[in-house]
Amino acid sequence: MKVLFFGLGGIGQRHLRNLKKIQPDIQVAAFRNKGRTFEIGNDLRPDYNSDIVSKYNISTFEEFEDAMKYEPDFAVVSNPTSLHVSTAKQLVMNEIPVFMEKPISDCVDGLDQLLQMSKEKKVPVMIGYMMRFHPCAIKLKEMIDEMRIGKIFSVHVMINSYMPGWHSYEKYNEFYAGMKSLGGGVVLTEIHEQDLIYWYFGKPDRLWAVGGKLSNLNIDVEDTVGILLEQKFLGYKFPVSLNISFVQKYPLRKILILGEHGKIEWDIIRSEIEVEDLTHNSRETYKNTNFDRNSLFISEMRHFVECLSTTKDPITSLEKVIDGHLIALKIKESLNKDIVSSIDSLL
Repeated sequence: MKVLFFGLGGIGQRHLRNLKKIQPDIQVAAFRNKGRTFEIGNDLRPDYNSDIVSKYNISTFEEFEDAMKYEPDFAVVSNPTSLHVSTAKQLVMNEIPVFMEKPISDCVDGLDQLLQMSKEKKVPVMIGYMMRFHPCAIKLKEMIDEMRIGKIFSVHVMINSYMPGWHSYEKYNEFYAGMKSLGGGVVLTEIHEQDLIYWYFGKPDRLWAVGGKLSNLNIDVEDTVGILLEQKFLGYKFPVSLNISFVQKYPLRKILILGEHGKIEWDIIRSEIEVEDLTHNSRETYKNTNFDRNSLFISEMRHFVECLSTTKDPITSLEKVIDGHLIALKIKESLNKDIVSSIDSLL
């Protein structure tokens, strides 16, 4: 099996190492024009003594036509967000399956063409929403579908991270998350929980976003956003609030669901779900002790490789997740135009 990489930064190298675990004899090539060859570990620390090109015997190409002559079985697209769709379209046109890192894009341009091409040519495009493979995410969906705390009254999502501390090997305003031109900003960078809300409850009726660049950092993207969704689920409506920031030094990732019988709270960092049912006077905790975050990336890549061999449709195929991504773009629109956006129809 042969794989072609577009982008070998931190996330691209993680996928490379995981593919080597899944398929030790896989042949690796990369389309790249950056001179960076040092290895970036799963902890995002650089090892300047390790050259990934020689370590993993990577064939490199600077021209797309030469990369196509390599005849890869699939490609991993992990270059900057603003390049995702154009790269994937070229690959699908050449009938090469695509594993695309999230987010899908920074605008709607080309999305409908990519989706149509993927359908017509029957070439799979899977999006790297690895949180869909989290045992707690799956368990929470089961609890929601079973109406574990009865009718839901509200949902609250809180996400804090500190983007300037992510990459020690480059300036925070020189990688995609902090650059508008590369598709950065907290809304798209921290999109995993937004995707989970879409997975759990479907499309909202309306949304409103406030915030923007609130920090003093030298970036040209939004870094803190508060979002209110008018969610419709099982025939009734309730509010969903999301507060996301990547300039907060105190780490926080939680989803809190409040319902007629009590609450469900998922502490994502601790990998723990607590359910408190006051109507039935019960409490339970669902834990994943010694949880390894990289297992999610392994699971999603293993799933994609299995889908290629069995022709199954990936659970996070472009067709299945694209509306959730378009909701994120609607959030950006609401923020930039200071409007309440209605979600009548997407693609």
